[in-house]
Amino acid sequence: MADAEKGQGAAPAEAGPPSRRKKHILIGAALAILLICLGAVLTRQALQRQIPPVATQTASETGVVRLQELVQAHPAYGDLQKLLQERTELKAHLQESTALPAPLAVQPPEVEQKPFDDSVWQKNAQDVIGRRAELERAQKKAAADYKASTEEDYKARRDAINAEYLNAILNIKLKLDNREAMGLSDETVAKLNADLDDLEAERGGRQMALYRDWQREIEGYAKASVEKDFAASHEDLEKLQAQRQAEAAKAQSEAQQRDIASLSEQMQASAARQQQALAAQDALEENEQQVLALESKILNDIASKAAKVAILHHFTLIVCDPARSLTSLLPDAFRPAAGPDVPEKYVKIISVNATDVTDEVLSELESDSF
Repeated sequence: MADAEKGQGAAPAEAGPPSRRKKHILIGAALAILLICLGAVLTRQALQRQIPPVATQTASETGVVRLQELVQAHPAYGDLQKLLQERTELKAHLQESTALPAPLAVQPPEVEQKPFDDSVWQKNAQDVIGRRAELERAQKKAAADYKASTEEDYKARRDAINAEYLNAILNIKLKLDNREAMGLSDETVAKLNADLDDLEAERGGRQMALYRDWQREIEGYAKASVEKDFAASHEDLEKLQAQRQAEAAKAQSEAQQRDIASLSEQMQASAARQQQALAAQDALEENEQQVLALESKILNDIASKAAKVAILHHFTLIVCDPARSLTSLLPDAFRPAAGPDVPEKYVKIISVNATDVTDEVLSELESDSF
């Protein structure tokens, strides 16, 4: 019994060391778990510091509309297109009008008189030369006719003069031919030769005077035959010259009037073009005012419908696509020069978290009449 009691008492003593080991194991496991949890927490905090937190997905506060589609769907878009086409035509017409020369406002130059006087002088000279040649031909014919009709009489008178001196000359020549037979001295021969020369010279002189008288008769007759024609021709030439001078003065006056009329037409056409240009300018200004007014109306209508849609969606902002570029908002002095590299006036917007409500605004536009 004692042994049994010893055996029973000894059993707890032998079980003590395993209990302590188990306790140690549990403590170690708890510490390990604690360390693992602490490491996980520290790792999570480190990751949270390195990676920015993701924003919580919220409802969109901004809407976007495709403006071009809404503008084209507006009932007044057709009227706007007509106004824009009209503006293009007016600008083209105005550009053509401004390219024309300025209106003329000058006095027409005086037509020079000298060319007309020269023309009259040339025509008169031709007439004078022609008439003179005609009279000379008539005078020569009259002279030839008178010469032919009086030539026999002239020759008869010439022969009569020759007959008057024929015997005396023949007697002197006979003496000279027979001077040796007649025993004429040298002084007598010299005197006979002198007498012969005197007789022949006197005969020749009378015959020459007769010939000259005859020629003067021919010339006088010829002149007398055309004298009336010459006087009539001179009078006709004077009348013709006066007539031509009057015609030249009339032609000069008509040329002056034509120049005045032509210049007047040019001035009227130029003034008309200027009036057309001014009218086109006025029409262009009126057209631009109409375009601005209609564009403003269309945009206001779209804005009112967009505001209605914004209330339904609780939007704080609705933007238009396309939107004005930053470059177009700069003052004129800071804008780049026109060219292919210049950004467009309107650019596509960058939408991060905006809801496209174009179809809704389009439905609003189509449902109402303006």
